[in-house]
Amino acid sequence: MGSVMGPGPAYMPQQNRGYGSDSFAGGQNTAPRNFTPPGARPGRPESMVRGNNGAPIPQPRRMPSMQPGSYAQFDNRPVMYNQMGRPAPPGANPMGRPPGGQMGRPPSSSGQMVRPPSSGQMSRPSSSSSNASSVMSRESHESGMRTPVSSHRTSFGSWDAHPRRPEYGWQRPAPIKQQRRRVMQPGELCAAMPDEVFDLIMSNLRTLHMEDGSFSCATCMMRDICSVSYASKKLLQVARRALYGNIELVGSDSQAMKKRYKINFGSRMVLLRRTLRANPEIAAMVRTLKAPMQPLGMPIDQYANLAASIIMACPNFERLIGPHQSYDHNFNRLFHALSTREKLKEMTWVIEPSASQQQHRRPMADTDPEDLLPQQSTAFLEINMHWKNLTTLSIHCLPGAALTPVSLVATALSTMPSLQTLHLSNLSQTSFDDTDLLALPKLQVLSLSSMAGITSTGLSTFASRPSCQTLKSIRLEHMEVNSLAVLARIFIGLTSLESFTFVQNSTPLLPEGEEIWLFPYMVSQSLKKLHWDITGIQGCANFADSILAKSIAANGFPKLCWLRTPNDPEGIFQKLCKPVEKLEKPSDKYRTRGLVATIEARPATPKTPTTPGKSPGGKSPYTPAYFSFFMDKKYSDLHAARLAAQKRLEEARKIPRFEVNVIDEDGTINENWMMAGFMGEVPSKIDYYLLPDTGASDDNGGLVLLSDIVDDRREDLTQDKDGCTGRWNNYGYINYDKKGQNQEKWWHTERVRWTEVRLS
Repeated sequence: MGSVMGPGPAYMPQQNRGYGSDSFAGGQNTAPRNFTPPGARPGRPESMVRGNNGAPIPQPRRMPSMQPGSYAQFDNRPVMYNQMGRPAPPGANPMGRPPGGQMGRPPSSSGQMVRPPSSGQMSRPSSSSSNASSVMSRESHESGMRTPVSSHRTSFGSWDAHPRRPEYGWQRPAPIKQQRRRVMQPGELCAAMPDEVFDLIMSNLRTLHMEDGSFSCATCMMRDICSVSYASKKLLQVARRALYGNIELVGSDSQAMKKRYKINFGSRMVLLRRTLRANPEIAAMVRTLKAPMQPLGMPIDQYANLAASIIMACPNFERLIGPHQSYDHNFNRLFHALSTREKLKEMTWVIEPSASQQQHRRPMADTDPEDLLPQQSTAFLEINMHWKNLTTLSIHCLPGAALTPVSLVATALSTMPSLQTLHLSNLSQTSFDDTDLLALPKLQVLSLSSMAGITSTGLSTFASRPSCQTLKSIRLEHMEVNSLAVLARIFIGLTSLESFTFVQNSTPLLPEGEEIWLFPYMVSQSLKKLHWDITGIQGCANFADSILAKSIAANGFPKLCWLRTPNDPEGIFQKLCKPVEKLEKPSDKYRTRGLVATIEARPATPKTPTTPGKSPGGKSPYTPAYFSFFMDKKYSDLHAARLAAQKRLEEARKIPRFEVNVIDEDGTINENWMMAGFMGEVPSKIDYYLLPDTGASDDNGGLVLLSDIVDDRREDLTQDKDGCTGRWNNYGYINYDKKGQNQEKWWHTERVRWTEVRLS
């Protein structure tokens, strides 16, 4: 059945004006016959544009602004609702004045505004409006009278009348309030910071005071940390951890403190013990202790007992930096206190001969000492049994001392599951041999010095064991290795090796009948640092030096970046390193002329040797006889090595490497000169290093020995000209108080700038 359309050609359907055959409602267009376009006045003809002769001018067909199907009906203005919850007609005021009401309020009993209905309560467009018959009956007319106005609208009109999103009517805007920033209370910002930030600040503060080249000292560092603790309660806890976590007491006590507390010896240690005993929370923070050197006139036993009482007050104690007292196999409170600390991480043993060993001491130095008594061996083993967290162990035997039976040291090491660093020095053949070497656990650092019971065969077998693959650093000092094949097997067998130190007097050779046809003979893919010192031949390069130099030149050590060879008379190692401008120190050229005062690294051997630990006057637990033991071992002098290397550098500059020719266009040479004479290889990545380690001296080849660690004479001001009095940051001006006197608030007793020394 055809549709009945309204009059006028302007409203003839033209295939839905660009839309599909069906409307959005899914039905046909059923506009009534007497339909009047919105916006046109009823009863009047449509206005037309005419020309001068009165003929109508054709105009493009335009849809009325509100004709169904046009884009004009999409009105983005908010839809207003009347008091019945229905959309108000355009132009009407839904908030008009009702009879007896006020302007802007709908007629309701409460006088409140009626909230528009929700999207679920709105009436939906009737489907009968889109599927109506072309001939309207009376029933359909009556039903149309009963249906809402929206049912007579097209699909676009229904879409506009019933939006798909909730709309809201008029609402009173909220008052604009100015938000004021809350004033933070003192210490609130500091309390919000994490503890890790303050721990990092305290660590940097300690580094500024204790780093190399600093003019400050440990006393100034502790003074500044105490000043930080006054800032807030949270900083108090952080400063306490930094202050008591690593305690460093250096130098002598002040006379004012002795007079104030009436304590003759060890006033700072006595006050520290009093604080730790009164406050268990602070005592639990202590991890390391550096006690001051033994005061002059104080017995060594009394000094050790005072240090032991401090250790007993610290349940989480891990490391004793000083004092290092020797062990004579008798009961000692210091070693007993250390044996009770289950969290101890580092221990240094200096073993003295027992009373029976001193009585039966043989005159020949190459003979083995007497064995220990069974109860003495058991006592030593019981001290070492409780250190499950120990990571570093150093054992050094003085001449005539021994740890027997042969399995005593190996049994003690088996009770330390966390051990990573092991230093063994001067142990007799009856104390440690090849069998004990092969029984060592997995380590990262191993140092062997003057071990009579270890042979070259034992070292070669040790390097091939799977337990040695974790070794990163190994030090062989005066081990008398007689074969280069052993060293080659160590290099190629230890796949994780990064640092290697080799010092001895004799020159290792090739096995009999073996020859080298191809290089490199020594190969290590992981080695980064190498200290090589063979002291037997001083005038020329020995056979082992030449084999090592050829191996380095043949790229046998691709990761090598640090090389120290104190005995390099021909400069064969210097030629393989990067060129440098200068190798000597400013004071080297004046030391031989006597213009710079030098301090003896070791005192002369006394005529009457005394027992270690029983020195008269109680100045030190170690006598000069103890330090003279290390003088028997020969090391190359780094001072002489620097002078020789600098001389080779200056001679190489006289032999230029490049020739420069300035050639004219016709081929004639206008200028010619030589330039860039140096010594070394430009593509090389190896640094030729001839400086001693921290705490070491040039006399020992730059290596740190055990005597450098246990020697407390480094705190003596007579051995160091430059001390700290707390005025390192007060130079250039003087402070005056109200009375006009100099303020000495920051001054303290002059103390040496002490630095910690570790075995290299």
